[in-house]
Amino acid sequence: MKRYLALDMGGTFIKYALMEPQGEIAASGKVPSPLDSMEHLLEVLRGIGQQFQGAYAGVAVSMPGRIDTKRGIAHTGGMFTYIRDTPVGQLFAACLGQPVCAANDAKCAASAELWSGALQGVSNGAVVVLGTGTGGGVVLDGKVWMGTTFAAGELSVLPVRFAGLAGMGKGSHDLDTDLLWAHYASATGLLHQYAIRKGVDPAGLDGLQFFAAYDAGEKEAVEALDTFGEMTAAGIYAVQSVLDLERYAIGGGISARPEVTGIIREKLGQLYDAIFFTPFGKPEVVRCKYGNDANLLGALRFFLEREKMR
Repeated sequence: MKRYLALDMGGTFIKYALMEPQGEIAASGKVPSPLDSMEHLLEVLRGIGQQFQGAYAGVAVSMPGRIDTKRGIAHTGGMFTYIRDTPVGQLFAACLGQPVCAANDAKCAASAELWSGALQGVSNGAVVVLGTGTGGGVVLDGKVWMGTTFAAGELSVLPVRFAGLAGMGKGSHDLDTDLLWAHYASATGLLHQYAIRKGVDPAGLDGLQFFAAYDAGEKEAVEALDTFGEMTAAGIYAVQSVLDLERYAIGGGISARPEVTGIIREKLGQLYDAIFFTPFGKPEVVRCKYGNDANLLGALRFFLEREKMR
């Protein structure tokens, strides 16, 4: 039986796995992400490939940025800033010795959930990943929607107000601004709300500290989660007005806590109750099935689907 090498290129680590066609992981590991140059990246990938030499028949890649999956071109690369209009499919294939299929990381998460997770059987839905920013993968008519410029689902940059946006500067990558949805609807946003109420630097906080305070009934933590829920629900309501989806699957590390999907569901319900003339349906809000392995699994699904079409 064929096996495949799956890579999840994150801003801190590149996770890798040798995978069966059904998605089972036979072996896995991770290495620090080389953010300095393409030469360094290819050197790291070559080292990963050598660990499994002769054991894989193709390479499935999840990575940040605007990725043209059909042509194998990464127009942007997120934290891999040296990637711009780069033929990553060709470069990675030459490096690893097997065919490569690369796709955007949030779209890979949506692909995994559509395959056998929280969006299985759903015709129209979305994955919303609450991390440093707000990732998104949209499913329309049972397929992951890429968009005209391969950027469908870039939810982080949904504006919450116009004033001040023009002053951000062309090419700004600052998501930590209260002008954008990512400032509120993200793990970072939740910690920011808590830090404001505590009068501390959010850089010194993490999710474990926040939820310890929440579990202890700390007023500031309860209020922070409430505001987070309101802002996240408002963004979902806005997206829903355009796409009219059946289900939103919430991902990211903080989604492991049931209170996260619970508060989003509660606040979305309040919006629907308050805006009585809402002309579109109320979607389900559920937690993603897959956690840290979602991008690996979704990348594999993209690869296998492409191979079927050949």
